[in-house]
Amino acid sequence: MSRPSPLAISVASIKRLLKEETTYRTELASQESRLAKLEKEEGDDEEGNREWNVKQEKQAIQETKAVFEPLREKLLGAVSGLEQLLNSPQAGQFDQGDVDAAKELIGKAKAG
Repeated sequence: MSRPSPLAISVASIKRLLKEETTYRTELASQESRLAKLEKEEGDDEEGNREWNVKQEKQAIQETKAVFEPLREKLLGAVSGLEQLLNSPQAGQFDQGDVDAAKELIGKAKAG
């Protein structure tokens, strides 16, 4: 079995980071929805801990939001590495279709 090319490794890394970012955004939306639902409710729930649940949900939201900046930095670092690879003399070895796909992925990563 042949080893993956540096291009394939870089592309896979960026795809993984984009997927991770999407997952965290989905989780954040879900947490915000749960918080809104909790805040709409009046009085305590059956167990009398509505206030505690609201506090916990707010903390979870803050923790999720804290993930985005370091994740974006990792993603931009990976994009920078891929751009350097595509501009290196080694780039001539790669299949043009793979290079085009990598450039498209760079656009997606920068737009996010």
